[in-house]
Amino acid sequence: MPDQTTATSNVDTARRHGRTSDALRRLLDAVTAASADDQLLDEAEAALTALAVRFEQDAASIADQVVGRIDALDDRGQFLVPVFNRRSETDDRVSGTVRFGRFHHGLDGTVHGGALALFLEEILGTLAVRARTTARTAFLHVDYRSGTPIDRDLNVEAWYELEDGRKRFLRASVHDGETLCAEAQALCVALRQT
Repeated sequence: MPDQTTATSNVDTARRHGRTSDALRRLLDAVTAASADDQLLDEAEAALTALAVRFEQDAASIADQVVGRIDALDDRGQFLVPVFNRRSETDDRVSGTVRFGRFHHGLDGTVHGGALALFLEEILGTLAVRARTTARTAFLHVDYRSGTPIDRDLNVEAWYELEDGRKRFLRASVHDGETLCAEAQALCVALRQT
């Protein structure tokens, strides 16, 4: 069992990563929405390049990277995926809300289909390994039923349909009120134990 100092440090680190994720998402939405002039673009390039150099100096191996592995955060620290705010969860089902920002905009105020598929992959993939062994997605099928609006809280449900040996079949849906925006089916396959 880790000592209290380590546990507190890990919680503090998770909170810092969470704030950094939120700030980065805000920046991505702001850059996407802006009609920036040359001066602002030049300033942004210089500032972002300086930050990139600083982060590159602290790069860890893929096995040791933190982003994407922070269980204390709803988004696990994934920057590209919008935050999924869980309302309820069990080992077989999860529900909550998601809000896509301008960075995920596709056309006419709706979410880009690839961004929606990325989000659904994240939700279903996370559910596929909850209280279970590691698995990989074998396929993800998304049916886009109607435009998925940005800048609105959307209801999300994801659940297990069936487990058959190493195969895990899952489904998910995204609703804007009563309107079904998208539904997905996934097959995740548990990795062979060596």
